[in-house]
Amino acid sequence: MRTGMRKGLFVSAVCAAALVFSLPAWSAPKEIVIGNLQDISGPTSVWGNAVTRGAEIAIEKINAAGGVDGAMLKLITLDTKANVQEAIKAYNSLVSSQAVAVVGPPVSNIGLALAPIANKAGVPLVGSFIDPRVTVGEDGKPQTAMFLMQPSSIQYSEIMAGYTVEKLGLKKVGVLYDQSNAFAVSLLKPYVEYVKKAGGQIVSEQIYTKGDKDYKTQLTKIKEAGADCLYFPNYIQDAVLAMKQRKQIGLNIPVIGGLDFAPPFASLVNDPEAADDIYLANNFSEKEPQLAEVWKIYKAKYNEDPVNKVFLGYDKILLIREGMKLGGGTASAQIIAGLSKVKNLQGTTGVLTISPETHQPTGLSMVMYKIEKGKYVELGRYVPEGHKK
Repeated sequence: MRTGMRKGLFVSAVCAAALVFSLPAWSAPKEIVIGNLQDISGPTSVWGNAVTRGAEIAIEKINAAGGVDGAMLKLITLDTKANVQEAIKAYNSLVSSQAVAVVGPPVSNIGLALAPIANKAGVPLVGSFIDPRVTVGEDGKPQTAMFLMQPSSIQYSEIMAGYTVEKLGLKKVGVLYDQSNAFAVSLLKPYVEYVKKAGGQIVSEQIYTKGDKDYKTQLTKIKEAGADCLYFPNYIQDAVLAMKQRKQIGLNIPVIGGLDFAPPFASLVNDPEAADDIYLANNFSEKEPQLAEVWKIYKAKYNEDPVNKVFLGYDKILLIREGMKLGGGTASAQIIAGLSKVKNLQGTTGVLTISPETHQPTGLSMVMYKIEKGKYVELGRYVPEGHKK
């Protein structure tokens, strides 16, 4: 067991106890279907499979403790292949299969496409699609069936921007992002705005689009512009390529990235010189006690350390289960009502409270990490100055 985890076994025990609950008097079905929409075989499958494993562990624990008033949870996983049309087809299939709630993917493009469909179908999606438009409509009201369980792109971007300027003292920023990807685009504007307000500037803004594999031209332009850091808020497969090409052209400046730089990114790069001088914020610290039990189960089952998406998958099931409890039943409408009431739920990634106004979590902080020669070094929790006011 990792250092610092033993002291927190009592916290794990509390989390385990929270899995067992009895709903108010009602007639529970014998089996409750939970859908799971993830990229299992496509370009972001490393994340999709991790979310799935975390969700499976949570369901196994709930069922081992007696389920929901004796009814067992059944997870049905369908492969989106990171494709919007495949995801829509899969969601509709899950609704037809009587799924009462769905574990959503960490993909904003898919979340945006599914929002109007899920709102109409009335079967909630609990996901990590961080584009705020997924959970809040153009009218400023929450998307009825869409729920986020980690910081939004605005909060995450501002944390990274604050760390760039206020902590690292870097003020000449080069940006490279996928203009066709809602995830990347949602992480751009809040970051740029915060950097400028904090006294920094964007010296070069470069773009690419889905399917591009060669970023050396854009990276060279950023180098020539005299940037003292690179902001790269893109998917993991793009990040692996970009960091290798950064090394090839000699762009020796710090990189500020998103959650896709979390493990297993460095191992996928498989080059300590390329996976170096990179900063990111993660959902948790490996030293935090609430991770201990799930970490131990995962390690024993798969003979490897879990990545952050495992814990996100686990907590998505905890939220759905809490929605059933607070909503008074397992019907989709009851789960939606209950999810809007979640408050101070201890998860593995933190204490979760869902805002009924935004269907987004409130009060979640992030832990900063630096990748040095392929190794992750924890730097501690960080709150930007703009969030302290």
